[in-house]
Amino acid sequence: MTKLARNKIYIQSFILLILFIALKGVHSYASSPMPVIVDLDNAYTMSSEHVYQKAVQLVESHPYLLELEIIGYSVDRKPIYVIRMTHNIYMTDDFDYVEKSHLLIDAGVHARETVNPMLVLRMIEDYVLDYYNDNHLSEYNVKSLVQDSVLHFIPLVNPDGFDVAKYGTQTIDNPVLRQTLSALIPNLRPHRLKANIRGVDLNRNFEDVFYNTTNKMWVNQWGISNALDNPDAPAEDFYEGIAPGSETETQALMQYMLRYDFRAYVTYHSMGQVIYYWLDHLGSSYFSQNTEFALLAKSLTRYQMMPPNVREEYGYSTHYFANNTLKPALTLETTASYAFPTPSNYYKHEYYTHNLWAVPLAFLEKIKAVGYSDYKIYVNGVYVRDMISKEYADEMAKKLGGDVHIYKGKPSYGLSKKVSVGLSDGTVLSQSVQSFDGRIFVSFKEIFEAQLFDISWRSEDNTSVAQRENEIVQIHLKTFETTVTGSDGIVKEIAWSSSPSVYNGRLMVPLSFVLEVLNLEENDVNIVVTDEVVYKDF
Repeated sequence: MTKLARNKIYIQSFILLILFIALKGVHSYASSPMPVIVDLDNAYTMSSEHVYQKAVQLVESHPYLLELEIIGYSVDRKPIYVIRMTHNIYMTDDFDYVEKSHLLIDAGVHARETVNPMLVLRMIEDYVLDYYNDNHLSEYNVKSLVQDSVLHFIPLVNPDGFDVAKYGTQTIDNPVLRQTLSALIPNLRPHRLKANIRGVDLNRNFEDVFYNTTNKMWVNQWGISNALDNPDAPAEDFYEGIAPGSETETQALMQYMLRYDFRAYVTYHSMGQVIYYWLDHLGSSYFSQNTEFALLAKSLTRYQMMPPNVREEYGYSTHYFANNTLKPALTLETTASYAFPTPSNYYKHEYYTHNLWAVPLAFLEKIKAVGYSDYKIYVNGVYVRDMISKEYADEMAKKLGGDVHIYKGKPSYGLSKKVSVGLSDGTVLSQSVQSFDGRIFVSFKEIFEAQLFDISWRSEDNTSVAQRENEIVQIHLKTFETTVTGSDGIVKEIAWSSSPSVYNGRLMVPLSFVLEVLNLEENDVNIVVTDEVVYKDF
């Protein structure tokens, strides 16, 4: 054997070894049932900084699926962040507002409820593992669900309080804030703290304004309570603050709730192993839908559904979400322990025995089954949200400075309009559309027939063809791959600046493409916009 032959074998063997190691690594990652980053056995010891580090580590380990955004800061300047999960997350754009279903999950609103933030992180990691290996969570296919969905996780809304409840007031970095808390709550029991470090119970601090369809008026029920023991000054719990949304933590969550068209909201609290869902002030249709989601959560967790709250308090995060969206909003109270911080033995037991991880996935499936309501609110021509009540939608649209459009199915992101396109040769194209961002699309068949092209369709490769003597235009109806053969026989492929689209069974192509192919100038075209709305994104 020659030296050259031996070297060739060595090189081939080396390449095979590298491929084997790589494939073995992929297989072991995909099939490993063991926690990679979030270990619930060690979760009890985690501070808010540790929780944040775990969140960052998760995102850095899975950049194809996860991204992290800091959406605000606590009183003590600790980050409040969201982790978003979807297929191909780095490819997201504005149209994902409607092309994907959005679900919001949060935890850690109350300081002493320390179990839930780590459970949410464990949830994220389990979803990632199932994405790569569907056997990880055998009941659900995460890869399929996140193709057209986005999960938004806010693991820890109240990081300051979380640290105080676990480790005492020495965890407050700012010495002035540390002294202020001692003055605000002189007999503070750190492990019993529910509030933030300004003594405000965040789950009483959310704006609570809704439209009463019976009385035909907007009602502000923030700060109303029949509980005689509610404090009127900063306290360990129940103090609602000086005004709705007065706290920086509350503001971060309120603002984020309105950034997306969230289809449902789940907030994990503790204790009691119960589900709070009784929001009957928004009408029977909403209450019926919210009850359906509560029943689904009950079937998974075996938690009890709570009747109306005897305390009659307001300012909850679920109220704010529901009042503004008319979408399901549930509070899941985990664990049966009255001890705080939550003892370590509850972490894995609660997460697995009561299927807490399964609730968001089941909600995603139900969200897709429910679909969209007919009453869709647009502001400045862009879709905001839909509502199951026309009357509520009308009033919300007035409040937002928009209007309501009534049609079935998934909404278009923007409102397009029909236009009439006149060419200098007298041709009028009546099937044209102007997209909400101003681009003009014309019917492929209409424009090229008007220019005396013969139109045909090749079924074998799903291609529309326009031909006039030696000139040929071919567009594949699925990939929109396009070739143009000029009269000189030169063939060129088209790189679309605006992709074609199919509307009402017609292939629609950008007017700019037509002008280029037909050697027309912009001043050869006259465009007249009509008032007829088209609910289609081009």
